[in-house]
Amino acid sequence: MESPRSALALAGALSLLLSGCTLFPSADRPWYEEADTEALLDALADATALADDYTLDVGFGPRSEEDARTLLTYEVSSSPAAVRATLRTPEGPELVVVHPEGGQALLHDSQDLLGAPTEWVRGDALLPSPSPAEVLDLGSLADLVGLLSGMEGAEPGPAEDVGNTGTLPLHGVLPALADGAGPGERAALAPLLGDDVSGHLDVSVWVDAEGFPVRMESSGPVSSLWLEFSERGGTSFHVPNGDEVSEPVRD
Repeated sequence: MESPRSALALAGALSLLLSGCTLFPSADRPWYEEADTEALLDALADATALADDYTLDVGFGPRSEEDARTLLTYEVSSSPAAVRATLRTPEGPELVVVHPEGGQALLHDSQDLLGAPTEWVRGDALLPSPSPAEVLDLGSLADLVGLLSGMEGAEPGPAEDVGNTGTLPLHGVLPALADGAGPGERAALAPLLGDDVSGHLDVSVWVDAEGFPVRMESSGPVSSLWLEFSERGGTSFHVPNGDEVSEPVRD
């Protein structure tokens, strides 16, 4: 799994500092009182690209039906190099999949549906379509967050704590795509808008003192979505191996 710490992200962060653009001008007052809103938005993608070993919760579904929403949790670890994805839906049991770097997916068969001798079963073909790892492309996460830099009318709200992190919320609108927008732009917006990639999007982002987007929310005409980071720099988990894993029982 390639580390998200890229030279491009470092160069972007350095150029922001060297340009004289200050995110937080005064050390004598709380950082959020004088934060540069435009600079915060411009730095979102670079700050996200530098994240390592994090947990990301993603919730999405109909705006008017909280009980019908789906929750996905991604735990990203560099040691061991793996991603653990947990999918919770209103209509089905919890699905847990571990994706080790360079290996096949490991599915947690907690209800013994596959008849294997172990709870962990190896095999990419066992996963539903789309699999949890395909719902949100973590490799393009920084690009997705970078879309928020196009927020219009961004207004800061009162400082809030997200988890144990102090943040400044910014609320605005991501404008509608122009009629001539290419498929690449529409594909990038799809995780935010679902099937509707034509209308405008109400968006909010909660930024911490380091310029990191701790939480993001978006809502379109039909559906809504939120993403929240936690355990940055501290996410790690056991990757099943050896006798803990078996092959599915064939009919």
